[in-house]
Amino acid sequence: MTSLNWGHKLGSFLSKLFPSNGKEEIENLRKQIEDLRRQLEDAQCVDRNYLAREIETVRSELEDADDRDVAMMKQEMEILRNETQENIAAIHRLEILTLQRRINLLTDFGKELPPTIPGRTRKSLKPHGYSFGIITNGQRNDKLAKLIRSIGVQNIPHDSCEVLVAGCVDGISGMEGIRTFPMEQAASEGRLGAMRNVLARAASFNKFVSLDDDFLLHPNWAEAVEEVNGDFDVATSIIVNPDLSRYCDWVNIIENYTFLRAYHETFDKCQYVTGGYGIYKDFIFLEHSWNDNLGFYQGEDVSFSRRLFDAGFQLKFIPKAIVMHDDERYRQKGYGVIRLKSAEECNELLNLSLRLEKLCPRTLS
Repeated sequence: MTSLNWGHKLGSFLSKLFPSNGKEEIENLRKQIEDLRRQLEDAQCVDRNYLAREIETVRSELEDADDRDVAMMKQEMEILRNETQENIAAIHRLEILTLQRRINLLTDFGKELPPTIPGRTRKSLKPHGYSFGIITNGQRNDKLAKLIRSIGVQNIPHDSCEVLVAGCVDGISGMEGIRTFPMEQAASEGRLGAMRNVLARAASFNKFVSLDDDFLLHPNWAEAVEEVNGDFDVATSIIVNPDLSRYCDWVNIIENYTFLRAYHETFDKCQYVTGGYGIYKDFIFLEHSWNDNLGFYQGEDVSFSRRLFDAGFQLKFIPKAIVMHDDERYRQKGYGVIRLKSAEECNELLNLSLRLEKLCPRTLS
């Protein structure tokens, strides 16, 4: 009922409030009052229901609008985040490609990249040379053969170099000049540290190079290592993925997650050396070793690094001793590293596209 109709009825009612016709008029007024009261109650009921419906409609529309807006904002943020991370990875690829020019320019000014400063704290006991310790599960013998060939092209005298392989070694037992250590159970259980410990104890030379079977050495790797004259306890270098983005080379562990550091940043005790590649002096293994019991992706490399650095050993960065992690599934994503996970590995049946999985977290046990 409109306000105009109500005003008309109210005016009519007031005009009859003081009638001149006595009791009959008073009775008529009482009836009109009752009638007006009923109409008012009916109108209020209708209006309340109508208003309730209108409010619910508006609320639903607002909720739907908010959901759509939030979804759009989240999508835009994800796009921007991915673009930023890809830009970071592209910048790091450019740094790797222009590394030699930068090093030459720094050398002209009598400078060097700061991370190469930490040096040796003790003297070696074993003869100077290289013991390449490789672990394998026997499923990538073609890559293992490529790794061994990349070691062979280094300009290292034969009497100062050896290759040791532990794990599932039946497929390479006939390779000349390779010392094998059958450890099928440790390989099947993913106990990487146990295999590395066996190799490190068997090493004949003072520099033990820990390697997974899917790594490759740059042809000038040994030349770059020799340039520092053995002045290190533990050393690492640039590690690239097949797309020339960064793998876990100069990295920090923060709250159980890996973060790539800028190459110019100096060593700190929050860093760790990935188990897939590292150079260790012989005197380290007199007191320390990898945890034999930790399995695959259980952080045996983080645990070992933490104990070494807490004991005072120094990590040196040798930028020109570049290696490649020869696995197409790995990519740099911003300041992290991810692994492409195939649809067959996923439990979700609806999404058949390649999925991204973080390489970390890693444990500190």
